[in-house]
Amino acid sequence: MKDRRYLSVDIDPAAHIDGDSLKQRAVQLIGQELSADRRLHDAAVAAVCADFDGMGAVALLEQLRTYRLILDGLKAKKDAWPVMLMLLTNLLRRGIGKLDGCTLDAVSVRRDAVQVETDGKSTLIGSLPADILTTLSLSKESRETERQLTVIDKLVGDPRRENLAAVSHAFKISLQETEAITHLVEKLFDARGNFIRHSFDSVLADLARHGNNAFELLWCYLKVMQGRPNRISFLNALPHLISRIERPKSALRFLLADFCRYADRVDFSDRNAIMLANILLRTYNKELGSDIEMTPEEVLNVRNGLDRDLVHYAQFRIDSIEYRFAGKVRTIHDQLIALLDAPLPGNHQPCVRHLLYLEREVFIFLALLSGKTAHLILGSALKEYGDPGAGIYRHRGAENFLPIFLQHLKIIVRGIGRVGTPEDVDLLRQISAYGSRLAELNATSENQRSVLRTKQWIDSVIRSITAVDRH
Repeated sequence: MKDRRYLSVDIDPAAHIDGDSLKQRAVQLIGQELSADRRLHDAAVAAVCADFDGMGAVALLEQLRTYRLILDGLKAKKDAWPVMLMLLTNLLRRGIGKLDGCTLDAVSVRRDAVQVETDGKSTLIGSLPADILTTLSLSKESRETERQLTVIDKLVGDPRRENLAAVSHAFKISLQETEAITHLVEKLFDARGNFIRHSFDSVLADLARHGNNAFELLWCYLKVMQGRPNRISFLNALPHLISRIERPKSALRFLLADFCRYADRVDFSDRNAIMLANILLRTYNKELGSDIEMTPEEVLNVRNGLDRDLVHYAQFRIDSIEYRFAGKVRTIHDQLIALLDAPLPGNHQPCVRHLLYLEREVFIFLALLSGKTAHLILGSALKEYGDPGAGIYRHRGAENFLPIFLQHLKIIVRGIGRVGTPEDVDLLRQISAYGSRLAELNATSENQRSVLRTKQWIDSVIRSITAVDRH
């Protein structure tokens, strides 16, 4: 993605490139590089111009096979190959959402290959690039997660055996284990459907024996749970299960897959997903002893208390789906700006405050991770929340949330302190120079103290970055 301003509502970057433009560029490149092989040329043009709407498993198989033939035909073309890969990947990203569920069910990703089941036969297409495989994997994950949420919703309303069997199939666990976990879950609620916290503590050891299977089922129960007090209490119970899971990487994968499932939509559960992800990244969590609704800022002090294996995994995963994760962050911010600019407050759900706290969780998560995507998004956020003239402060309802904006800015600065490079120093100095203007936006003593603390953090971050650079 060339445009790195991920938070700006005014920018519509690579994720939204016009499909016809992609097709035209691909056809032009095919004409330039593959015209010597007329058969391949014609098949390639047909593939890049194809519409995924209504495409069945057989047609998708031919589509992917032709993609590989196109890339194989350009292997010797060092300049053309990466351009074509980018075009084909973006065409696949745009089109794959149009496929029906049955077509996606026929696809399986196998290391560097894709297996497609058609008419009782299995066909393997090998040597596909990672970008294409990742796009297919994410779509499969979205399909599976949607199915899991659907069957859990049915089970909550009607715990009959056929619904238990559907849950067993959707989560790929035995019916016996599904029944065992569901029996434990039933003990967590009273007759009115309210969550009983002390009951969770009593069955925690039994739930932990089911590991990630229990966690995934409980996460889906949380998403369909009614009543904010119930959700908060349940959310604060889940970290106790997380702390006992032997393979937390699977839990982290599940949460990130759900968060990125719809890059153009914001759900209430998104904030909970990233809050739990922030807990998973750390080997010690002070929050386990108390009920909280957000990750405390002090976790930005944590370095030795991070699970390095999980951090590296999460960083790899986020960087490999940069377009999708960044698209989700941009959607969150777009909705936030739209609500700030709304002529009347209204009863919008989610509200401005919820979106701001969701962004806060994302910024802390990225600061703990570091990596390419973290650096780009936090750098963008620094401009958005640090510039009183061109940033978020220019929008209609901004003055009502100024204290939260300034808290955001401090967290972003601290995040840059963890992921920043010498190239960020000039921007940090520029943001520091905006300090007096930020303080004047609402000249309360609280805001002035907040700006002063942020400027102090900027000075500390600059010293830290330049000290590392000297060494």
